Amino acid sequence: MSIAESAPPAHPGFGGEFRTIPVDPPQGFKMIDFQRFNDWRNFNTHIGPLYFRRGEQGTADAFVMGLRVQPYMCNPAGTIHGGMMMTVADLIGGMGAMTVAGIKGKFAPTVNMSFDFLAPAREGDWVEGRLELMRHTRSMLFSHIWLSTGDTKILRASCIVKIPSEGKWAMQKTRPADSPPA
Repeated sequence: MSIAESAPPAHPGFGGEFRTIPVDPPQGFKMIDFQRFNDWRNFNTHIGPLYFRRGEQGTADAFVMGLRVQPYMCNPAGTIHGGMMMTVADLIGGMGAMTVAGIKGKFAPTVNMSFDFLAPAREGDWVEGRLELMRHTRSMLFSHIWLSTGDTKILRASCIVKIPSEGKWAMQKTRPADSPPA
């Protein structure tokens, strides 16, 4: 299903057509399936498509999230909306930190985040987000997150997520969209 086909219908007062541009992620990126075998849509299914790539543990590329800035992700100035950047950083803070820490199968709720907006990204730009895990305690993960387009950093964030206790907040594994269900 294409982005346009999966989008909710436009509000009658807005008029116009739902416009998208080709995503064309760089090699190695796979689309994230936030729906995870469910027949209902959650918040994350409305913001993408988002992509991920895993690299060598212990490097800045251990977990990379990416997106092509679509028209519907932009503010009236034609740059990516700050709320979209914060949402992506929040997802990296949870998914990325848990991946880098080697914790699987659990949802990590955000406890605290702070953001600094550094530069705009424009419609059509490829944005990547990376995480540096700063501290890993028994119950919390502390990280720094950077969103960038090319060599330009566009957002810096600090994030703290809670590591769930045993038996709490288990989730099905997020899978690439082209993977068959387990």
